[in-house]
Amino acid sequence: MPLFGNTFQFLSDTSGLIARSYKRFGPVFRLRALWLKYTVIGGVEARDFLNSGEAEKHLSRRKIFDAVGEQLGSADFVLGQSGELHLRFRRVLSLVYSREVASAFVPDFIAAVQEEIMSWRTGDTRTVMPEIKFLSFDLYCRVMCGASLRQQYRDCLLVTEYNMNIGGRVWPFFLYKMPWYQSARRRVLKLMWGLVRERRANPAPPDRPPTLLDMLLRVTDRAGQRLSDDEAVCYSMYGFAGSASYMSRLIAFMLYEILKHPELMKTLVAEVDAAFARGLKGASEVRQMTQLRAVYHESLRFHPVSQGMPFYVDEDFAFAGKKICQGDIAVLSQVPMSFSECPFHKPHEFDHTRCLEPRNEHKSTAFHPFGIGHRTCTAMGLVELMTLTMVATLLHELDFELFPNDYRLKLKVKPLPAPDDNFRIRLRGRRVPSLLVAAEYQYAEEYIVAAFPGAEDPEVQRAVAAAEVKAFDPGAAIIAEGAPADAFYIIASGSVDVFKHINDGEVRVARLERGQYFGEIGLLQNTPRTATVRAAADGPVTVMVLTQEVFLDVVETLDLDSDEIGRLMRKRISTNQLIEAVRRLSADELAKLLPGFEVQTLAPGTSIIREGEAADVFYILDAGEVTVTSTKDGTEQLIGVLTPGSYFGELGLLSGQPRLATVRASGPTEVVVLRTDKAGFENLITDVADPRTDLAGALMKRLES
Repeated sequence: MPLFGNTFQFLSDTSGLIARSYKRFGPVFRLRALWLKYTVIGGVEARDFLNSGEAEKHLSRRKIFDAVGEQLGSADFVLGQSGELHLRFRRVLSLVYSREVASAFVPDFIAAVQEEIMSWRTGDTRTVMPEIKFLSFDLYCRVMCGASLRQQYRDCLLVTEYNMNIGGRVWPFFLYKMPWYQSARRRVLKLMWGLVRERRANPAPPDRPPTLLDMLLRVTDRAGQRLSDDEAVCYSMYGFAGSASYMSRLIAFMLYEILKHPELMKTLVAEVDAAFARGLKGASEVRQMTQLRAVYHESLRFHPVSQGMPFYVDEDFAFAGKKICQGDIAVLSQVPMSFSECPFHKPHEFDHTRCLEPRNEHKSTAFHPFGIGHRTCTAMGLVELMTLTMVATLLHELDFELFPNDYRLKLKVKPLPAPDDNFRIRLRGRRVPSLLVAAEYQYAEEYIVAAFPGAEDPEVQRAVAAAEVKAFDPGAAIIAEGAPADAFYIIASGSVDVFKHINDGEVRVARLERGQYFGEIGLLQNTPRTATVRAAADGPVTVMVLTQEVFLDVVETLDLDSDEIGRLMRKRISTNQLIEAVRRLSADELAKLLPGFEVQTLAPGTSIIREGEAADVFYILDAGEVTVTSTKDGTEQLIGVLTPGSYFGELGLLSGQPRLATVRASGPTEVVVLRTDKAGFENLITDVADPRTDLAGALMKRLES
């Protein structure tokens, strides 16, 4: 429009404006809202441009974010960095903001929400955004420093909103000079420097769960270098914006969609009630709420909080046939991918089931929450954990509804889109947790693979496969108190005793059994061992060992916590037992003992699995030999040869992807396999995934009876 440009569309539906413009004009177009002018590069073209490294030849972020970084102290601010410096901080912050660190604070998150809503009364109406902003800030403070900073909320919120709006170029830079802003900023910096100096002078005990601040002071980069106090202050304050600005908006959008869909709310309430009845103690328990996690992912897609990543154009260049000029603000936007009909079926409808098995549309490379390409948010695991815990607690504790019931979502862009102040809820009453009964629940290791992208990644599989198996005689020391932390352990067989020095004597404080793990406490924090672990005196012990480097790589890459890494390793233990059982028993005996399996005999040269086909069968090789091949650059290449006791076909069933390789019967003799469909496979892995189950022994006992 003359004078106003795209202002009204920008303020009412930013995501829709970007998606429609991309569809109409292609991957490059310009938007103008009053004095704001942006050149947008959108969709897969923007992602590929960034990932290829070409973007950083022409674009930079320092002129945009250095001024914001200065408001958080004198540290080099990660959002303005590129190249090796950016990668260094991504590595460090991925560990600091990981779910592994935040997991221990789930009970604190629940308590913070319960404390805040205690004063809410039946019949009260609450404007959603202010309430959720405060709760988001409070939860972040609990994990950041281990305490509530409620008294400092107004100052922290003021500093955050100024930085968000000035950094987003919505407000002019001179507003940084406003005396009320400068006063609030000085108070917040004084607070954060006080916390850093106090924690530096009095470090928390290494056997206590570390806060984010503890991690910022202890973690090292790949070169072994620690962060400075300036950087610790900066990245502690950085979380105020992440919680009060980004996370609060996401939670508000989730609540709106839940309240607009009564059947969905009924499903979620049943799920969270069952989760609370079982006990929400950490990240892995929170992640088991699959319906709620699906709503979380669909809300990220359907209501993008981040509209794109702004860059300063350093030099003229051409992209997709369009000239982009030096001095422009270029926004690389993931929004068009979120509303693409491939892979998202009916993308303009909110449908959380797209993020459930078997659809899993959110696992597509088109799904880019809070960023794009290789510059996605390093704190996504932390955001997910706090978000799910807060929403679950609200649904578990309160009975509430939209007020008025016919409210339709309207957005307020400041500078990110959020529900307007007319989005309110009315409290109908409180729910009665004491009357809830825990639902029967089967705990399967495989939810790790099914729940999120990455666990089936070959690099992760290789990391878990790299675990070394070590045996210890009764009474032998596995780790010693005070020694450097260098590995993560899971007990494959036997049991261990944990000892600590107390009052000049050694005291046994715990016994760990098969399937449990230890050694993770010092790995993230680079602190010495806090206890001695010995093989129990009543028998030998076998453990699986992951080195510190591999452990940290898995935490950084997948954002798994130690409990989930332990389960992946327990899966390996169970499959090893399955192989041993196959070696002991004949195919006919196994078929009788494993419901859903059938014996199949194949002639040499027969293709059992073909690359590219749908994955629907799991195989155990009982006799003969098979080869595994894959086609690369039009040439079939040998991957490996499998012998009796091996199994294959599980990766496609776990990931839902087509077959990645071809498997053929080879050798001079017939091949005998046991085969089962997806249902039989799921039953099998549920059984073998129980760390208390010795599959080989159980099969032998059943055979003997």
